[in-house]
Amino acid sequence: MDNSQIADSFSFLAKLMDIHNENSFKAKSYAAAAFAIDKLPQQLCGLPIDKLSGIKGIGESAAKKIIELLTTGELQVLNEMMEKTPEGVMEMLNIKGIGPKKIATIWKEMEIESIGELLYACKENRLKLYKGFGEKTQQNVIETIEFYLKSKGNFLFSQVEKIGQEIKSFLSKLFPENKIAFTGAYKRQLEIISELDIVTDAALDMIEDKFSALEDFELLEKNEADILYRSPFGLKFRLHSCDSRKMIQQVFRRCCSLEFETIFTQQFPSVDFEACENDEDIFKQAGLHFIPPCQREMIAVI
Repeated sequence: MDNSQIADSFSFLAKLMDIHNENSFKAKSYAAAAFAIDKLPQQLCGLPIDKLSGIKGIGESAAKKIIELLTTGELQVLNEMMEKTPEGVMEMLNIKGIGPKKIATIWKEMEIESIGELLYACKENRLKLYKGFGEKTQQNVIETIEFYLKSKGNFLFSQVEKIGQEIKSFLSKLFPENKIAFTGAYKRQLEIISELDIVTDAALDMIEDKFSALEDFELLEKNEADILYRSPFGLKFRLHSCDSRKMIQQVFRRCCSLEFETIFTQQFPSVDFEACENDEDIFKQAGLHFIPPCQREMIAVI
């Protein structure tokens, strides 16, 4: 483990401690240690253990944790902090303009636990209602989140709505004899979408052959059941190929959470998917009211 990795661990620990309002003195000392370690001309892994606490900016407590990192590759206290912090809250540390203290407010006072939720709160002008957040900060957060998501290849649902329709229209023209249907995260209206799922009865070989003549679409991966491309818009889309008789079932199962699909299948084994023309027919056969994809998370909605 090199100095950069050690410094990152200390910096991350200090930020998580601030988010949880832990001992501020310790948090500051770990942040100072991270800064000192990052500036060292020599690697800590090559120094005698008894020399670590004598380095400027590194106290006895930090020295013990450096030893722990060098010997085990991890910090127990950091692992514990990560376990009690939602992943989305930790991801907020990547957003410039909001430090740990503000993230604590966003999480604990606004009850926001993901970047997607934070973005929507900003667009609804809710962020600026809290102490420490103004109009300028709110706008900066919006711009930073949108840039961050784009750099990761992720898109907001509102962005995918327009792009998705253009992709579907393009596919319908490319495969006029085949069926094309949206499914997955887009149909479930998730806040952030990494790729667009599409079910089709077009064969994978035919899909690949058609796209091989198109320069603007990049083939990313292919297996026996589906093929993934990156569109000219930057949005990735995955084409799931199946028999036309299985399309309704494939669209349905990918529009549900794993829990919902599993319990639904167990409770209603008599549903004949091939006899259904759409999602509404599936729920009619089960004797249920129609449940839209965006609500198919927990089985309790049935």
